[in-house]
Amino acid sequence: MQNTNDIPESRRCEPAKFYKKSTFVDMYEGLQSLRNSEIFCDIKLETDDHKIITAHKVVLSAASPYFHAMFTNFAKRNHDLVVIRKIDYNSLLLLVNFIYTGQIVVTEENVQDLLPAANLLQLQEVKEACCDFLQSQLCPTNCIGINAMADLHSCTKLIRSSELYILQHFPDVFGGDEFLSLSSEQVIKLISSDKLTVPSEEKVFESVISWVKYELDSRQCILPQLMEHVRLALTSKNYLLKIVAKDPLIKKCLKCKHYVSEALKTLKAEELIPQSIRIKPRHQNKVILVVGGIESGLSNSLEYFDPITDQWHFGPELITNHRRHNLVVIKDNFIFDVGGYKNGLSPYRCVHVLDLSSKPLCWLPSDDMLVERQFLGVGAINDNIYAVGGLNDRDGDLKSAEVFDFNTQEWRMISSMNTMRSLFAVGVLNDLLYVVGGFDQSLQALNTVECYNPSIDKWTPVANMCERRSCAGVGVLNGELYVVSGRNGSNLLSSVEKYRPSTGVWTTIADILLPRKYADVVALDGLLYVIGGMNNTSVLNSVEYYNPNTNTWAMVTSKMNMMHFSPGVVAINRPKHFTTC
Repeated sequence: MQNTNDIPESRRCEPAKFYKKSTFVDMYEGLQSLRNSEIFCDIKLETDDHKIITAHKVVLSAASPYFHAMFTNFAKRNHDLVVIRKIDYNSLLLLVNFIYTGQIVVTEENVQDLLPAANLLQLQEVKEACCDFLQSQLCPTNCIGINAMADLHSCTKLIRSSELYILQHFPDVFGGDEFLSLSSEQVIKLISSDKLTVPSEEKVFESVISWVKYELDSRQCILPQLMEHVRLALTSKNYLLKIVAKDPLIKKCLKCKHYVSEALKTLKAEELIPQSIRIKPRHQNKVILVVGGIESGLSNSLEYFDPITDQWHFGPELITNHRRHNLVVIKDNFIFDVGGYKNGLSPYRCVHVLDLSSKPLCWLPSDDMLVERQFLGVGAINDNIYAVGGLNDRDGDLKSAEVFDFNTQEWRMISSMNTMRSLFAVGVLNDLLYVVGGFDQSLQALNTVECYNPSIDKWTPVANMCERRSCAGVGVLNGELYVVSGRNGSNLLSSVEKYRPSTGVWTTIADILLPRKYADVVALDGLLYVIGGMNNTSVLNSVEYYNPNTNTWAMVTSKMNMMHFSPGVVAINRPKHFTTC
């Protein structure tokens, strides 16, 4: 054979690599066969009940850091028999079999023993399998116990998911034995959380009274510490006077009676409690729903933002493709998409409705508007939908407005605005409809604002904004009307201002981080979210929010899955078929 050194370099080939065609299953089967026959076995593992499992040190060490340390660093490294404490025989056998076969079955019967055993032996894959199984089993009667188990064994993901489950299902959890057996520190941690999901603060009060009464003699003295975290000012005056104030435990406690008095004064607006946790609204079980947008064309996409997890998720796709969304919510469950345009940017009168309780989700036609409208404004007051202004091919810019009565399912015309405008923004505050900025007929950006009062069918001018704005976003938060970014002609604006009806004054607040036009704005859990839109060059999938307590803006860490400008955005009660974690 010719010496390879004699082969010219130009003809030399790269070394050939060979891969065995069979899988690791062959090796697993071979190792298990050797173990079953006790061939080459050099270690016996003895459990507390004196049962023996034979194995190979090298196999156990390769799979488990625990065994690797035992057989290399400890005094027992030369022993052929090791007693394994704190693991029962069945769990140890399952784990050793897993090391040899790569397979394990986690069940309701073995998971409570298997998880601590896998954690001790540092078998991360089995530990994660146990956590996934327990997460799938979460229910109101076991979630506190699962959370305690996850905390004991440092299962970070399961800790988070079980905590979220407890917070989101609190009304069903607090009546169970697990809740009643919690320590006072654990109860305080729950009821003080802003993320506690309850239909009303009454449920929090009821949970505290139930917990104290469960072991009355030892817990009665803790009642004032617990009541400090019950947000009584979020209950009704009737409930405070007839239920809370008359409760025997409250009547015996001077500090608790003070909290009742404090809440009554707050409800009467006689005095506020600066920075008090007892007047701060909790997170509601709501999500921000985003549908379509011009960028996505005829779109059936739907995604939503979960403020609890701070993540965006795709929701169920809509059956009907749709375009140019102006969304409002009626009766917490029906989303109406009003007006817009069809192919070729032609305006239309179409209205569609989405019932959030339906599965699958699909848009259905509703009664058409009386006037074709593109770039209109839409708002809802007391189950009535208002469609205002915009433009169409026949009339150009529009001053007209109309209203849809949800109960009669009919549209009718109402008084026209004082000014023709398009690409303006609409906000609803104190049952009044505010129309903000936009373009006039000469494409001049406006700083004018007018307000519609449905009870007298009249439009009234209010104070002008500090800036001329079109394509801006408008939202309502804490009794104030916010107008965000937009443009004053050809330039994007960073500025943001708010209007307080009680003073009739616009006030400039902190600039937005990323100037944008065609964004949508929605309030949720005491924050104002600005979603999507465009900068000077591109469509955005970023979201930022404003905190009125600190007068600061921050970006939402996770971005939308799709880019949207001029999307339809609403805050809704979380549909049951939307996931929570």
